[in-house]
Amino acid sequence: MKLIIGNGLIKCIVFLFLQATVLGSCTKISKGNKRDARTYFTIDSLDRKIVLPVLFNDSIVSNLAFDSGASLGAFIVDSTFCSAHPSILSNLSPDTIAPYGCAWSVLRMPASMYTIVPTIKVGNSNLIYDKMLVYNWRDYMGGTQSDGLFNIPQNDTVNIWEFNFEHNYMVIHSFQDFIMPKNCILIPFVRGNDKSSLFYVNLPLNIRCADGDTLMLTHTYLVDTGMPQDIALMAQASELSFFSKKKNAVWTQAPSGYYSHHNVNVTLFSGIQLDSLRIYIFDQPNQVPCDYLIGLNFLKRFNVFFDMKSQRLGLQPIKNYERVVNPRKKRFHMSSRMNSHGKIIITKIADYEGNYVKESGLLEGDEIIAINEIPIKMISLEEDAELSRQDTLIYDIVRQGKSYKIPVVIDKKEVQGD
Repeated sequence: MKLIIGNGLIKCIVFLFLQATVLGSCTKISKGNKRDARTYFTIDSLDRKIVLPVLFNDSIVSNLAFDSGASLGAFIVDSTFCSAHPSILSNLSPDTIAPYGCAWSVLRMPASMYTIVPTIKVGNSNLIYDKMLVYNWRDYMGGTQSDGLFNIPQNDTVNIWEFNFEHNYMVIHSFQDFIMPKNCILIPFVRGNDKSSLFYVNLPLNIRCADGDTLMLTHTYLVDTGMPQDIALMAQASELSFFSKKKNAVWTQAPSGYYSHHNVNVTLFSGIQLDSLRIYIFDQPNQVPCDYLIGLNFLKRFNVFFDMKSQRLGLQPIKNYERVVNPRKKRFHMSSRMNSHGKIIITKIADYEGNYVKESGLLEGDEIIAINEIPIKMISLEEDAELSRQDTLIYDIVRQGKSYKIPVVIDKKEVQGD
């Protein structure tokens, strides 16, 4: 997940503040047996992030999300967590306060940047970051239970970070006593469009759709553990026209509007079969710095190694893959917005079989006047909740100067979740 800051019309990657200037590795690994070095992580179905215990100043335990899609060296702490543990900031004043935001959203929030960072420990490893951002992380992320976010320190150039999804633990290995598993696929890191992120890889993906159509997705992908989806294509991806012709997509509501996905089978490197993989389409404008990403539900099919010494990604296939599903994600049917004349206009109707809004006869461009006799601009929160419980909604609309009443029959048995 990419986070950004802005200043007026200028928008830049928030973690550009987090570029380290220290040469060599400042990640120190204490001696001990390998099992003691393991840090077990959780992945909550609602949050869908890798969350690990991280120790501040050898005494304060936090739960931070690991996000390889953030800029290298990113380190963020929730402001309410800092308030509950004032020794973290030790009465320091921020060096900079600037607007921040997630690349997936247009929302911005003030963030305080500190150049004096407390000592950080994960497992047996002491990590050194040269900058830390503090803001209302939990509120911005929509009620997450984590206390912040971190990525691999930029000054780590020698260690191997293992994320073992077979047994849900993480270990930071020293290159001096670590050998990659024999059945591990090794993929060099390459430079992507976003210079603040290191973890780009070239992948050849042979896609087979449910209708038998095939497609080669050979691109440079950002490895983003902070994104729950399998594979994501942004609005500028050249393959969007191919997928737009498919009518079996599953559409899902999102804070920024919607996204859709297609279930496919994939052959990776002409040998590894990945069944029931999902290609997600994000065709709305955003500030994600690349057009192709691989996320958590792709990576969970492997034990994953970020090799900072050899600058490569290791993927070791595992057998016990289980998709992380958020059961509260709702299906997307349509969206509307107020135009410059103050009229509520339907801007998007999802084009898939079974979309009861589409089947009702409503069209993009229709002006919504009322729902169940309640003027659209007068609907209160309580009335909106009551409308969501109805089996049928009657839309009063205006289309090309003519008024219509269009009933929309709600499918209460519609499958939810993503």
